[in-house]
Amino acid sequence: MKDTIITGVRVRKVYAALHVPFTIASGSHEKLDNVFLEIKLENGVRGYGEGASSAHITGESQSQIYAELEKAAKWIRGKNACDYHLLAEAEYKISCRAALTAFEMAVLDAWSKTLEVPLWKFFGDKANKIKSDITVVVGGEKSEEDFLEKMWRTGFDIFKIKIGTNFDEDIKRVLFINNKFPGARIYLDANCGYKAKTSLKFMKELNKRNVFPAVFEQPALREDFDGLKFLSGKLNVPVCADESASTFEDAFRIIKYGCSAINIKLMKFGLLRSREIFNLAKAKGTKLMIGEMLESPLSSVCAAHFAAGLGGFDFIDLDTPFFLKTNPTQDRGIIRKNGIYEVSGVCSGIGVEPV
Repeated sequence: MKDTIITGVRVRKVYAALHVPFTIASGSHEKLDNVFLEIKLENGVRGYGEGASSAHITGESQSQIYAELEKAAKWIRGKNACDYHLLAEAEYKISCRAALTAFEMAVLDAWSKTLEVPLWKFFGDKANKIKSDITVVVGGEKSEEDFLEKMWRTGFDIFKIKIGTNFDEDIKRVLFINNKFPGARIYLDANCGYKAKTSLKFMKELNKRNVFPAVFEQPALREDFDGLKFLSGKLNVPVCADESASTFEDAFRIIKYGCSAINIKLMKFGLLRSREIFNLAKAKGTKLMIGEMLESPLSSVCAAHFAAGLGGFDFIDLDTPFFLKTNPTQDRGIIRKNGIYEVSGVCSGIGVEPV
């Protein structure tokens, strides 16, 4: 198909202010600073992708993602977007994972627009319902309480509480949220802030007070695979690996050796590798979370297509668009105020474009 030749490539940096800093145990984002990729096909179709920076987690900065995509633009032009080998070639030519994700996203967006189908149909025969949690970042108590009240009123009923900075204060925060919002589900995320034994103690303290979180994410140091396995056998909730799953090889190891859950973030693996990790986890009976870095609605909705089409995700953590003061995209109401993603109504592609 000659009309799917890539005739144009545009790479640009994008910024957006946040309502509150997105602070976790390992670092903080004061603003969104990502990179958008646009490819144009000879048939006039445009595909869009996003690379999200997260220097304190992946080590990939906005400038690095931008440079990788600018370099990739030189060999992308003139290629046929519907040549599947183009995606395989990108695996070896784009070393930055977030940049690779942006490229795969843009190509798949262009494919599905050309075929006039929504992206989720690449992954399944129906769009399963997707509703995100909302993250409770590490920060001042008053601003945290105001934010939670607002989210609760709009329909959020799952709170993912960031811990890992101060044991006693973290216990108080979890107890406060549990008491303030009866009936809400609680997720915990230590982001490598606690060692495995500290996390075990933390959970025991909560259980003594009749607080039973639904999942405990990254309750051990990044390289402590044995700690994740130990906690998976000790705790009565799923233990979800995130930072420990930095590469496909890490993910394979985590699934093989018995960690009870894994967080799939497209920015760490790309869409093709993420699909393979999904298949491995399902084969082994490992529970699944779909997560993200600090991302705009473009890549957040792409992740929602991925999870909705495949189905079978136990935990949905696609909440960063709710932290943005300004929206650098047109998402056409796909993301609802209560955290529901309505991808079933998308006619073709991702359904989100940069402004």
